[in-house]
Amino acid sequence: MSRQNKFSVLLITDNKGPLETIIRLIKRHFSCFYLACSPEQAVEVINSKGIDVVLFGYGDVQEAEVCFLHMIRNDRTIEDKISSTMVLCCKEQVQNAFNICNKDIFNDYFIVKPLYDPHHILLRLRTLRRLLSTNSLKQSKSMSVDEMCSYFDQVATSGQELMNLNQESLQRLMATVTFSMESMKERMRSEQPNNPNICAQAVNAIIDDHATNTLMPQLQGEKHNASESVNSLVSDLVTQSENNKSSLQHEIKQNQPSAVSIMILEDEEQELMRLATYLEETGYSPNISTHAAHALKMLEQWQPRIALVDLTLPDMSALHVISRIQNHPKLQNTKIMALAKQGDKDKVMEAVKMGINEVMMKPVDKDMLMYKINYNLTSG
Repeated sequence: MSRQNKFSVLLITDNKGPLETIIRLIKRHFSCFYLACSPEQAVEVINSKGIDVVLFGYGDVQEAEVCFLHMIRNDRTIEDKISSTMVLCCKEQVQNAFNICNKDIFNDYFIVKPLYDPHHILLRLRTLRRLLSTNSLKQSKSMSVDEMCSYFDQVATSGQELMNLNQESLQRLMATVTFSMESMKERMRSEQPNNPNICAQAVNAIIDDHATNTLMPQLQGEKHNASESVNSLVSDLVTQSENNKSSLQHEIKQNQPSAVSIMILEDEEQELMRLATYLEETGYSPNISTHAAHALKMLEQWQPRIALVDLTLPDMSALHVISRIQNHPKLQNTKIMALAKQGDKDKVMEAVKMGINEVMMKPVDKDMLMYKINYNLTSG
């Protein structure tokens, strides 16, 4: 929620000309409306003004995605500071906009070219304002891996502390009962002062017999049952916590860059080395190839979890390479990311029909590349 407790909207665009109608309309109905022309300026506005909704008004959906990734790179907590995002797109890019929203990169999209009904965006913004005012839009901050492991350690430590506390409580209960019995003896003796010796012996015998044969067995039974119940509950909790921590650490270890095999099949050497450098700078050790025949020969050895495949290859159809990867018995979980350039529209459409996971236009943006790699590694 914005710091002024007023609903606030930020529009990020490098060309506000085509969006003048939208800008005038939003300005008229929302007093806290701001403009930014770059990711850096957007981060500054969000941190200084407090923003509820961010609109991305770029000419291409992918440019909007790159902008958002640059914002996250500049401020890792920026997503926690806004409540909703909306990408503005043209009619031809509706499918791309839907796909990107479906991946939870943006929350919504709105068609601004052609602009069928400019007032419709006001309805969406008012709905968001109403949801925010009723706390229906809650920001959830995800925990880091270190925070999760610390939490599991805390659960395990607290488990032992809880068992110790239970034992201390039972011991205090036993001490209270003993003190109460001794107090009862003193009171009964004090009420028979004329024959203290006989009274003391009689009182002691009666109370000790009651304690030994009736009270203490019952208390010991209750103590045993309470301890068993607490120990069982805490042990299960601690075991589950330790298992969760171990599983999390194992998963993270498996997804460490050095443990992940990524293949780059790209015949343009300059682009190949640029992509390889991006991956190496992030900690990956990519397997590279400039020829499809060589890459296919190495598939068994590399077993890549991510395959970056150029759609224009000199020695073989890229679609054939994609098919070989998809049908390889040991590569059922390999994610395929196609690398395309202007003019590859037909190839892109065919590759998409084959079920590839991503299409990236060259030259590839580094932040976009790393985001999509991380997304595909963790999306199952």
